[in-house]
Amino acid sequence: MGLAGIPKPPRFARRVLPVVWPVGAAALTGLATPVIVAGAFHAFVDRRARLFRVSCLGVGLIWVDVRMLMDCWRLQLKNPDHTAPAWEDDHEKVFLAGLNRAMILGKRWVGFEVRLDDRMHFGNEGAPLVAFARHAGPGDSIALAWLLGHTAERMPKIVLAEALRWDPMVDTLLTQMRSYFVPSRTGAGDDRVEGVRELARGLKHDDVLLLFPEGQNFSPDRRRRLITRLREAGQELRARRALQLWNTLPPKTKGVVAVLDERPDADVMIVGHAGFGRLTTPRELWDAIPFTDRPFLVRAHTYAADEVPDDVPAIEEWLDERWTEIDEWVTTYED
Repeated sequence: MGLAGIPKPPRFARRVLPVVWPVGAAALTGLATPVIVAGAFHAFVDRRARLFRVSCLGVGLIWVDVRMLMDCWRLQLKNPDHTAPAWEDDHEKVFLAGLNRAMILGKRWVGFEVRLDDRMHFGNEGAPLVAFARHAGPGDSIALAWLLGHTAERMPKIVLAEALRWDPMVDTLLTQMRSYFVPSRTGAGDDRVEGVRELARGLKHDDVLLLFPEGQNFSPDRRRRLITRLREAGQELRARRALQLWNTLPPKTKGVVAVLDERPDADVMIVGHAGFGRLTTPRELWDAIPFTDRPFLVRAHTYAADEVPDDVPAIEEWLDERWTEIDEWVTTYED
């Protein structure tokens, strides 16, 4: 089903989850302790120490999540009416600090490391920036948000699935940061595109809107299903183009068109990454740990606002061309 098919938690659950989550985190840590001990002994058999690495990373990420939630509570107590001038900035600092801790843990325990294929250009200073990124492999959204926040020094405003509100930290923190939670497919009548437009409309000069046009992580099965849907919808040209993509899903264009229509003044970054896209099953991911010789390699190209088309057919064609370039680069790197 994927995240897109999972509805958001009901209002009651959204109120209860933040309270019970720290207790649940403590319980999960207790349950994980014997697994960590077993993993330490199992490392004598499995020289990669995968069970030990994964269990330690999991516990570490749980407490990064809890700490970020508690930092949100601290800000709430400090400013209960949310009127402080630095209210949003303070939450952004919590977000960046949490991303940094998560990336440090990822590198320490499983060798997850972000590297750049080439220098990145982050758009013209003072102009808004939107980033359309490939969606594939574990942790790609966290890695790209971290990269944009720490390297570009632009605050990511993320378009993400509403199912992620089941994590009370994500629900609390990213709501205060004006990110947009896309309603699930079960949310009949919800205008998803309007939410993307509103997010784009509110971009500040030091923000970057991060959107994943594919809508879901790549897998061969999803690729085949999406090509079939394009054909059934009569979009034969786009289906033929999608057939030429071996490592990416055909990008959806409604959100992209909405962003570019709302912010024709924005520079546009196209972001590709390689190294993890073919790890589409738990078994493949497990076998690849640790990722010592498998960097998360990022390649990006930024287009000035006047280089990007402004009518719908031209935008769709332009986006397909950019995704073909990403796919060719990924194929060259991963083959």
